[in-house]
Amino acid sequence: MEKLKNRIAALPTIMVGGETYLSYQAVTDAVAAFLYPEGSPTHPTDQIDEARYKRILETADSLCRELGYADVVKLVPPDVQFSQMGLYWTAALQPAPETDPILIHVGPGRVEMMQDGLLLDARLSQLGLEEVTRQHFRIPVTASNGVIDLMHRAVTSDWPNDYKGIWHDVLGMCIAGGKDSSPTERLFTVIIRGLGRRRYWQFKAQLQQDNSGSSFLYICLADERDQAVLFDLGHVLMTPGAAELGVDFAPFLARHAQGDWGDLDNFDRRQNDIAVKEGYRILSAYNVPIENEETERIWIITESDRSSTTVLKPSEY
Repeated sequence: MEKLKNRIAALPTIMVGGETYLSYQAVTDAVAAFLYPEGSPTHPTDQIDEARYKRILETADSLCRELGYADVVKLVPPDVQFSQMGLYWTAALQPAPETDPILIHVGPGRVEMMQDGLLLDARLSQLGLEEVTRQHFRIPVTASNGVIDLMHRAVTSDWPNDYKGIWHDVLGMCIAGGKDSSPTERLFTVIIRGLGRRRYWQFKAQLQQDNSGSSFLYICLADERDQAVLFDLGHVLMTPGAAELGVDFAPFLARHAQGDWGDLDNFDRRQNDIAVKEGYRILSAYNVPIENEETERIWIITESDRSSTTVLKPSEY
């Protein structure tokens, strides 16, 4: 087995965050080719029975641990590019030297605020998809209006679709298949039934960053085109106070992106017009209908880098 261990040790690795990672698939393929050379030359594990496959995994596990690899983890964006997503062996962590910690106090970023429940995804949170997202990615994932509309139509069709199942398929295929058009963009196809004769829907995933440098994944339809929008909304979020209103904010978000600033005076409208051209922050104000024919005022704010847009009540600003 020493020869096989040397072969595994010679496999290429990648570095992420100062740590070394070894491809799980590359290891199992190397072990399979060594133990059972009569297997498929391209993917040796494809045509191997259960007993042999179990031996392959046990051998790979034993040799990798001898080489100092401690565990198997999944790497996904932003840690790696789309083409590198998958399972990896990771080296054992060395205990950090005991030194006095350096404390830097900064305000919470958007990811932290989402984790603490201070911000919610305005498009996906009401569909109960947070757990499905966490099963696939460690960064926030959001979807375009076109994707949300597609899921609505699929769920209300005669086919037994549900939001969690569709979203699971979308995120799963984003990781498992598709074609990378750039290091931060991937095209992939998902089968969704119940929408007429068309079953194959092409999606696009884009890895983006907000103004604090935090990464998020934006998923839209590959052929989706926003009509008459003046700027990108980015990751659309809402505060808990806005969420409690129980309002569909999609029409107001569309007005905001098209330059209908709502209930603002002339000065603030001119400021927004300048902000669109010069790349400044944009704020719109709308009175949205709630219960008992009453209205509640909301603000919609798009950040200067167009990475995110937040729906909130003025009292939460």
